[in-house]
Amino acid sequence: MISIPAAEILSWTSTFVSISVKFVLAVYFLHRYYQKKIEIPLVWSAGFFFFGLSQVPIWAMRYFQDTTTDMYFALLGAFLAALSLAFLYYGTSLLYFRKGSFMREKLSIIFFVIMTVVILAFPYVMSVESVLSTVFRVVATGFIFPILFVVAIIFFIIWHRLEPTNDRKPNVFLVAVAWLMYSLLNGLTSTFFLKQYDWIFFSIATISFLLLLYGMTLGKAIGH
Repeated sequence: MISIPAAEILSWTSTFVSISVKFVLAVYFLHRYYQKKIEIPLVWSAGFFFFGLSQVPIWAMRYFQDTTTDMYFALLGAFLAALSLAFLYYGTSLLYFRKGSFMREKLSIIFFVIMTVVILAFPYVMSVESVLSTVFRVVATGFIFPILFVVAIIFFIIWHRLEPTNDRKPNVFLVAVAWLMYSLLNGLTSTFFLKQYDWIFFSIATISFLLLLYGMTLGKAIGH
């Protein structure tokens, strides 16, 4: 009988939940877009779609033994993550900042351009092995952590400004907490935590995405 380590089972479960939630949210917001024909659900749909898609190349790396091929898969995953983060930030900015604000389209584009430049620079300034050992840490700590932290803060501000009688207020709070949990996990675990604590990351990441799924769909946290 084959024995699979509990940590590996937890890793696969967390990854499955993460990807599934992102694609479910992408389909949900696309459906809302076709119903309402407004911009915000379409932006959120694109953000979650590319966020889920960014994990597919990482899975593909498991089946290749060539480091150069793995590097290109890693860079592709990083690029898709950057694209998703730009959309997710833009979708959040549409909820709070006024039309024409620098904090909306312009800042979203700046985020994406900076992340893309960093990704494209990897093969030119590092060896293949160095790229593979650092690209995920850079994406987690340099991309996901700060941008989703800002997204969480915007949701907390929106939550604070909603009237106590607003039915969406508790669900906006759940979404803010979910984004904060996930952003901090990426910032802290990639920097300070050792491998033996991966189970903490996988467990909390799973919880954060389940909170996000509930808040965004049944809770209609963004009102669409």
